[in-house]
Amino acid sequence: MRRGREGGKGQEAVDACPGILTLHPARDGHVARIRLPGGYVSRAQWTALAALAGELGDGALDLTARGNVQLRGLPAAAGAALARRASSADLLPSGPHDRSRNITGSPLAGLGGRPPLRRLVRALDAAILAEAVLAALPGRFLFAVDDGSGGAGLAASDIGLRRAGRQVEVIIAGRLAGVRLPLAAAVPAAVTAARAAVACGVGGPVTRIADLADGGARAAAAIGGSLGPRVGASDARLRLGPQGAAGSPMLVVAAPLSRLGRRQAALIGGLLRAGEVLRLGTAGRVVIPLAQPPTAALALLAGSGLLTSDGDERAGVTACSGTACLKAAADVRALARPLPGHPRTHWAACPRGCGRPPDAELVVAAGPDSFLISGQPTARPLAALTSSPAGRAPSPSGSLNGLGGAP
Repeated sequence: MRRGREGGKGQEAVDACPGILTLHPARDGHVARIRLPGGYVSRAQWTALAALAGELGDGALDLTARGNVQLRGLPAAAGAALARRASSADLLPSGPHDRSRNITGSPLAGLGGRPPLRRLVRALDAAILAEAVLAALPGRFLFAVDDGSGGAGLAASDIGLRRAGRQVEVIIAGRLAGVRLPLAAAVPAAVTAARAAVACGVGGPVTRIADLADGGARAAAAIGGSLGPRVGASDARLRLGPQGAAGSPMLVVAAPLSRLGRRQAALIGGLLRAGEVLRLGTAGRVVIPLAQPPTAALALLAGSGLLTSDGDERAGVTACSGTACLKAAADVRALARPLPGHPRTHWAACPRGCGRPPDAELVVAAGPDSFLISGQPTARPLAALTSSPAGRAPSPSGSLNGLGGAP
């Protein structure tokens, strides 16, 4: 079992993202990240994930900002069993591509009359697995597949496909590439652009297309395009509660601080409609296409501690792993709470801001009880933040004095 590390050569020099075969050391054990292309999870896969968390990890499922799942508290010796069982559950179709299958999707696609994306996501995933050279793509590289309604993270993607009727618009490094293609040509174009990105150095000196010296111009040219304006961000978190028509009801719920207990995971999986998949979105959102009317399901999920309404004051609060991380400066999972005047905040234990949803302001720990928040030049104690006057509009970018956020 390999472990990601800083300071090596090639991909490992820049790619510290965990996978199934590449575990990440932390204070609470080792961390595995399991890629779920599109954020789609079948009932069988969901059951397998919960079992892996309970039998090998600390029992919880951490939902990432990209619609993946992390297992925490793994012993170092669990790597072989994790890989074997993940493979049998169709969660690890290719060892070499373990960290390359980063595909986000619009979480409501195919529901409520929206255009479907599942076939396009599956085709893209299969094409990535079929290309040996794309195993070099690092864990931070992102493909985004959007149904036109948002939620897939196109603005932060390396290669994006935005469906528009029977055509697909291609995005490179979060910028319009000036290329529209028939649906059947979208996946080959994405693979061509990804191969060009690898040839230009992605997976070696850099992890993202935008970090290349030309900003991605050669990747765009490889599919007959050129870099244009940045695509508009449309990645606000999903509204919580019942949605959809009477004949195809669905619920959107959220895991508090994006962390699900085993009982909560079991409840969610048991409600999934036959033939459907769960869809994982940003800020711990889970879309559940229901097999029953939503009323009883809503009470059941709310009773388990899940967030089921935007009226819940916790709905706007997320956090990183806190003191479980070796770089943490504060126990942000214990301290995270709503702040007056800041409706959506992501509490981060260090300046990396890992896991920040795109619509959230960063609250970054500078010490055990000292925090920086957007637009404020100096750190402040928690008591001062919670008593600050309401009414100040949040920063549009959620930036914090130039501090970024890792996915």
